[in-house]
Order: sequence, then C-alpha cells, then structure tokens
Amino acid sequence: MNCRQWITVFMLTFFMIGGVQFIAAEEGSENQVLIVAGDENFPPYEFVDVIDGIQVYRGFNVDLLKAVALSTGYEIQFRPMPWAEAIKALDRGEVHAVGGMKYNSERDKIYDFSEAYMMNSLAIFVLKDMQAIASIEDLVGRKVAVQKDAIAYQRLKNQPIELVLTTNQGEALELLVSGKVEAAVGNSLTGQYILQRTKQYQNVKIVGGAIDSEGYCVAVKNGNPILGVFNKGLKDIKENGTYDKIYVKWFGEPIDYPVQYYKRNFTFAISAVIILIILGVIAVQISLYLQREVKKRTKEIEVINEELQRKDKLEALGKLVACIAHEIRTPLTSIKTFAELLPAKYDNPLFREKMSQFVPQEIERINNIVNDLLTYANPRKVERECIPIKRLIDTIMVFFADDIAKQGIDVQLDIKEAHMVYVDIQQMKQVMINVLLNAIQALTGKDKPSLTIVSEIRENQPCMLIADNGVGIAPENVKFIFEPFFSTKSGGTGLGLFVSYQLAQQNGVTIMIDSQEGLGTNVILKFSSEENLHA
Repeated sequence: MNCRQWITVFMLTFFMIGGVQFIAAEEGSENQVLIVAGDENFPPYEFVDVIDGIQVYRGFNVDLLKAVALSTGYEIQFRPMPWAEAIKALDRGEVHAVGGMKYNSERDKIYDFSEAYMMNSLAIFVLKDMQAIASIEDLVGRKVAVQKDAIAYQRLKNQPIELVLTTNQGEALELLVSGKVEAAVGNSLTGQYILQRTKQYQNVKIVGGAIDSEGYCVAVKNGNPILGVFNKGLKDIKENGTYDKIYVKWFGEPIDYPVQYYKRNFTFAISAVIILIILGVIAVQISLYLQREVKKRTKEIEVINEELQRKDKLEALGKLVACIAHEIRTPLTSIKTFAELLPAKYDNPLFREKMSQFVPQEIERINNIVNDLLTYANPRKVERECIPIKRLIDTIMVFFADDIAKQGIDVQLDIKEAHMVYVDIQQMKQVMINVLLNAIQALTGKDKPSLTIVSEIRENQPCMLIADNGVGIAPENVKFIFEPFFSTKSGGTGLGLFVSYQLAQQNGVTIMIDSQEGLGTNVILKFSSEENLHA
C-alpha cells in the first residue's frame, strides 16, 4: 500500500470517528451545552427583566427550554438579543436554536421546526377611538409599526403599507400610543401583556380578531440533528405535567393535558356515557308523558291567551290615548302661555300681533292632530315645499322664549338664510318642537345651561345640529329612544320622539343622536332626500 492510500484510509477513519462522536454528543452527553438565542423584549414569552437590581432573562420560553434541557440531560445557555439579531445568529451558526419562532411556509424553507408547543396569532392594535381600521385590508396606505424581521413584518412587507420597523413589539406599541403610527401589528398575547404592564390597555384595542394562527416552535437550521433533542424534551415535559405548570404560571390555564390524564379518565368517561344513555331513555319516557299533559293544557292556555290579548288591546288603546294627549299638550301650552300673558300685555301691539299670528296656528295644529287620528287608517299625504331652515326655526323659537328666559339658557343660533329644505312644513315643525322640547327639559336645574342650533351642509345635503349640555342619556337607553312608549321622564308617554322619527322618515330626514350621560346631547337632522340635494 503506497503513501497516498495510507493517507486516504487515515482521513476516512478520522471522519468516521468524528462523526460518531458528534452524533453521540447530539444524542445527549450530560456535559453538552445548548446555546439558544431569544428576543430580549418579547413578554411574556421571553424578556430581560430587572429583579432586585439584577437583570434576569425570564418568560414562558425560558422556563420551557430549561425544563427541556433538564429532561434531556443538557445544559442550556440563553443569549437574549433583538429579534433580528437572534435570526442572524442562528443563520451564522453561532447558536443551536432560536427559542420561540412562529411557523410559516417561507421560514420552513430555511429552518427546521420542532413540534408546536402552542398556537400563536397576530393581532392589529389601534387606538380606542380609531374606527377606520377593522382588518389587514384597511392598513393599505397607512403608517404601521412592526418588529423588524418578525412574523408581522413577513406578513406585511409585500403589501402597499408604510411599515415603520422597530427593535421590539414594545417600541411598536409606544409609537402607536404616541400617535406616530396609525396601527401596530404583532403577537396578540405579547401586545396585551405589554399594554397591561405599561398601563396603556385603556387607550388601545385589538381589531380584526386572530390573524394567521400557526404553531409556535423551537427553530434550528435545516438538517441540524439537535432538533431531535428538543422534540424529545417537549414530549417528556408534556407527558409528566411540567408543561402544564409552566403554562399556568405565565398564561393562567393549560391549553392541553398530558396523555396520562386521558388514560386515567377513559374508564370514567365510558361509565359516564352508559349512565347518560340510561338517563336518556328515562328522559324520553318522561318526555312522552309530558307531551300528553301538554296537549291537555294547550286548550286551557289558548283560552287564557285570548283573555290576555284582549287585555293587551285595551292597554294599547290607553297608550294611544296618552299619545294623542301628549301631541295636543304642546300647542295647548303655547295657547295657555299667550292667555296668561294677555292681561299684562294686552296693550302691547307686538304681543297682540304675535298672539293673533300664533294662536290660530296652534289651534290649527290641534285640529290637524285630531284629523290625523280620525284618518288613521288612511294617513294624510305628505305635502312638501321648499323653505329656508331659518324660517322653520324662527316660527318655533317663540314658543320656548319664556322657558329659555326662566332657565337662563344661553342660546347660540347660527342658521344660514341660504340653507333650504324640501319638507312638509307642519310635520317638520312638529319634529323640531319635540326635539327642542326634550333639549330644554334636559337643561332643567343645570348650572350654566346652553343650547346651540346650527345649520350646515354635509355631503352636499343640508343638516341642522341641536346641542345641549343637559343631563344626557344613559348608554343603555340610547338605542330605545325612538321606540314607542319608551320614556325615562316621570309621567312621560314615550311617544314624542317616536312620532318625530316617523314624521322625519316620511320627509326623507334622518335623525341621529350622540349623547353622553351628564355631559349633554347632540341631535343631527340630516335632510337626505333626493330633493334636498338641490334645495
């Protein structure tokens, strides 16, 4: 055998022995060290914390991998760093693994993943008052903060979104809270943990639900046999219950139970099923008996129902009468006011002029209400005409002059002469009177009461805003205010706003209410019919 052949044999022997030693080491020599990189600020999974003045690397992933190392006989060394640097360290072979990486198909081309030890998802974080963002599609064209090289960056990098890259998710949320970005996208649990820890959870909300829910794993470079160690350790700690204890420590409840749990309870489950079957048979027999009894009682119930329906009709009739009384009371109040002032102001020519103008109008209004009742089965046809909003308001405000003076209400009027509407004048007067009456009543006893009435053009359509700083409406009552017979006032019938809402609809007018209890109410009348586009 010549020299070259001896050298070849030596080299083959050397590499074979080295390979065997490497495999033995990877399979669990007690002195082997696992070097694992992780994010330095990704709570509650992994983060650098300060306890008694000492920096400590802690979190769910840290405790989990410590348990894996202990189970497999390895020693573990953690290297916390920014996430982007952790990825680079794995790519350069400086570490064996990255402690927690969400699986996706793009990453699968570069890395091997352990069995998933939990499910993970992305979330969109926005400020509480943001209404324009509800999904990933709504992020297009907006400024969005994401952690550099994290799964959120991978998800959004090829979309027409202005991405602002941060070192960690905490920085992304800081940019959101400070108003420098319109949204932040990142891990759902991590975001919630950071917001609670920084006491910003009241300012931020999650929209769009769970996004791209995938397995959360340990990642190694493609082909690295050390992955088997992690898989074995993860399996062991799940079976012996260690995983559940770690999960409860960081998240509050386990996502799964060990296999022994299911084996231990299998017999119990079978017994329970048999008992349920027996109970089911008994329940069927009882049900058949009850069906026979129900048939006997049905006829009796039908008789009772007929009596209840008759009673309901009488109650409805009573409410209808109350409705008519409510609608007639408003013009009667105006007439009564003029009558009370007549002795004192009879010699006032301006007063006589107003009285001769408005009293006949209100009497006519009462007559119209009575006519509406008599022709209930065949409602009066809406007769619209073009009129300035200012004229409507001017003819109505006179009715409330005394109440405004008595309560010391600061009234701000800004009604443009040019703002025209196409409506039934009598019906819209009734709508506006009801709205103003509610506003003035809400100001009773209020310190520094104020009432603002403004007209403006929105979306090429005339609108009127009536705002007060009164008692406001409780949140739970707002959705019922246009319902018939709903009222929070003592002695109220709950028909004023209901009637106004119906009349407004007939005139193509939308009523919108924004109210805060204790702060006041804004009522917007939007004259949205086709004719009002050109009124």
